[in-house]
This record gives sequence, structure tokens and C-alpha cells, in this order.
Amino acid sequence: MLYVREHFSNPSVGESRSRETRRSSFVDVKKTVTDAGYIAIGLGVMGYQQAQTRRRRLSGKLDAASNKVADRGREVQGFVAEGTRQIGARGTAARGKAEEQVRTTVGRVQEVGTEVTRRVEPVVEQVQNQIGEIPERFVQVIEPIAARVRELSGSAA
Repeated sequence: MLYVREHFSNPSVGESRSRETRRSSFVDVKKTVTDAGYIAIGLGVMGYQQAQTRRRRLSGKLDAASNKVADRGREVQGFVAEGTRQIGARGTAARGKAEEQVRTTVGRVQEVGTEVTRRVEPVVEQVQNQIGEIPERFVQVIEPIAARVRELSGSAA
């Protein structure tokens, strides 16, 4: 044990250098660990900043896409509104045109009815008059025949 005491209590020159080297090594290790900590913190900060930059970039892209969708929605809404307006205008025009055609057709039918009445009434009167004359003519035509038949039947009897 004396050896151990001597060894630790009375350092030799080689041992004092070893202690200095150990202290220097310890200081170097401490400094290296501190530097590593700072580097780790710096890398963490840089990673956080990079994540923030990416988030901002993606947020900007999302905003741009959202604006494009909104713009397209407004554009489609405008197309629909214009289409609805055009359909309404065309429907109104078609209705007006159809009503005018119906009025014109009704007017023409009434004119044709009036013309038919004007032309047919005299013909109806003529036919009625001729039908009224048929019995008289029939009698005029049949009388000579009946007389001849009587004559022939009287001579044959």
C-alpha cells in the first residue's frame, strides 16, 4: 500500500505531465462536448428554420391553389348566370314568338272560316233550291212515262 500512497501522494515528473495531459484532455473533452452541444442546438435551429420556410412555401402554394379554385368557382358561377340569363331571354323570345304565331294562326283560321262561309252559303242555297225543284222535275219526267205505261197496260189488258 505504501506504493499506492507514494504513487498518489508524491507524483513524479512523468506523473505530473500525465495529470496535466489528463487535465488538458478533460478540458478538451469539456470543450468538445460544449461545442457539440452548440452545434446540435445550431442544427436544431437550422432545422426549425428550414421547416418554417417549407411551411411558408407550402402555405403560399395552398393559398395560391385556394385562390385559383375560388377564381374558377366565380368564373363558373358567371357562366351559369350568363347561361341562365340567355335561357331566360330565349324562353321569353320563344314564348312571344309562339304567342304571335298562335294569334296569327287564329286570325287566319277566322278569315278562312269567314271565306268558306261566304263561298259555301250561296252553294248551299243553290243546292237547297235544286233539291226543292227535284220533286217537280221528277213528276215532270215520270208523268209521260207513267202515261205511256198506262197506255200500254190498258191496251195489253
